[in-house]
Amino acid sequence: MTSFILRRVLAALAIIWAVSTLTFVVTLKLGDPVATILGPRANARDRENVRRYYGLDQPTYVQYARYMGRLVKGDLGVSYRYRRPVSQLIGERFPRTMLLAVMSISFEVIVGVALGALAAARKGTRTDSAIMAGAFVTMSLPTFITGKVFLLVLAYYLGLFPIGGYGVTWLDHIYHAILPALAISLLSTAAYARLARNELVEILQAEYIRTARAKGLSEGVIVLKHALRNALLPIVTSLGLSFGALFTGAIVTESIFAWPGVGRLAFDSVSGLDVPVIVGCVIFGSFGIQLGNLLSDVAYAFLDPRIRHG
Repeated sequence: MTSFILRRVLAALAIIWAVSTLTFVVTLKLGDPVATILGPRANARDRENVRRYYGLDQPTYVQYARYMGRLVKGDLGVSYRYRRPVSQLIGERFPRTMLLAVMSISFEVIVGVALGALAAARKGTRTDSAIMAGAFVTMSLPTFITGKVFLLVLAYYLGLFPIGGYGVTWLDHIYHAILPALAISLLSTAAYARLARNELVEILQAEYIRTARAKGLSEGVIVLKHALRNALLPIVTSLGLSFGALFTGAIVTESIFAWPGVGRLAFDSVSGLDVPVIVGCVIFGSFGIQLGNLLSDVAYAFLDPRIRHG
């Protein structure tokens, strides 16, 4: 297991390096950051001074070497817009995005697996058809549509939730996070329901399940105690990939609900061509995806003792 984790960590570092390099190359083509720093009316001398101060007058390979040197030390640079270290900006907003992530993952796994188990236990019935039809429709709806619908109906017309913002106390934070968390998790909830249902339908036809039925066990006990554990294996694998989907969905959802997280920071930075923050957010997202994949692989091995990573 130790050698497996070490290999995965090294592979994750290589992927983060590749993503960082690609992001550096792409941001060079986005435009002139000097215009973002000084504005469109700055004179040529001020532009040249700023270009020299940030090292933008150096050749590309020199800029890249400095960029990677700072990155290795954990220095993501200074924001052009906020005039603050990027690591501080991400650090301040990370707990807010993490709150959305925890609430979203909890909702999509608990509700998705429960609906999938119910559909599998009622295979071929109207309940099964209704759950799967609802999951198919939900998976077809993009986050920016569901987010706006939730905001319009549940917040604006019904007044059940705040229209936007973050709140003051921890209870306020959780209350404000319910609606954006639901908007982010809706698509994944449907995906988990379909995945859990398909896995359970196959498992419920296995020999040991027929043996459990022959012993007189109820269908609920069979599903929850015997079948669900094996059905969780592909779900755990998919769970690691949810981190990437959560970060991508958070960019749109946090903008819709005015949630001051990393996704909103990334959206504003792209709009303002704040290159250091853009690169920092991309690296942050890449790190989250790799960490999620690593944790899902480790959890996969613990759920099934037959699996051995050499």
